[in-house]
Amino acid sequence: MKILSLIALLISAAPLRAAETAAFLNLGVGARYLAMGGAGTALSDDANALYWNAAGLGDAKREFTVSDMELQTDTRLDYAGYAQPTKLGTFAVGGAYLSQSTIEGRDANGHAIGGFNAADAGVAVGYGRKTDLVDAGGTLKFIQSHIGSAQATTFAIDLGARKRIGSVVLGAALRNLGPGMKFETERNDLPTRLAFGAAYKFEGGHALTAELTDAPRAGGTDVGFGGEFQGIKNVFLRAGYTTQTAISGGSSFDAARGLTLGVGFRAERWTIDYAAVPMGELGSTHRFTVGARW
Repeated sequence: MKILSLIALLISAAPLRAAETAAFLNLGVGARYLAMGGAGTALSDDANALYWNAAGLGDAKREFTVSDMELQTDTRLDYAGYAQPTKLGTFAVGGAYLSQSTIEGRDANGHAIGGFNAADAGVAVGYGRKTDLVDAGGTLKFIQSHIGSAQATTFAIDLGARKRIGSVVLGAALRNLGPGMKFETERNDLPTRLAFGAAYKFEGGHALTAELTDAPRAGGTDVGFGGEFQGIKNVFLRAGYTTQTAISGGSSFDAARGLTLGVGFRAERWTIDYAAVPMGELGSTHRFTVGARW
């Protein structure tokens, strides 16, 4: 925990450069956690922990997960991840791809000049291990983005820690720490985030989770919280709230844009999850996740 705080201090002391890029790294994966306000730093303990907090991989079983996220018309984010426990700890690999339809190009006078394509992709390799003191993990990411004929590549690392105290789980994660991406002559920052979370697991499969996420380079802090309730065996109802997409200072309707909802089915070897997640002015988006364990 002290190491993550020191890194955050160094980041916040650095001068701001340009706007953030590779925003798909900040969209989240796993419909279960997204339905609970995107508060997965402490709760995640499956293959999706590769994104939220690699320390949670220490509790993961052998699992393959696939997510499809409909962000808006003709724009999708697809993700796949795999976790493999071993005697040395749990290793995981995952990949994300943000695809968009052809974007119409225009000149300085607003005249159409043809279309161009844009896409983002990332591949991650992670490791998590349980210890008597604290669970720890890390992830190495390779990121590529292209807009028309321009292309940029870079790398980033995640660091995470997790501690269970009875029914309470505490977690901390530093995500997307890297040198940024350079398109031609301009370098943009990655969406670096420092997250602190807590979760409480009840008997009967219910859970509450919350987290605070800070953007050291971009400025601003967001809060997310939520919970899941097992109404009948293997079926979970979920709800949450995130300030990331809520609009402050507006009407009650604007504030309600931060509400998240979802439902899931969790059997011994299969999971199927759905979440409705707000995306600001774009309205609600739909996330689906299927997982298989063996």
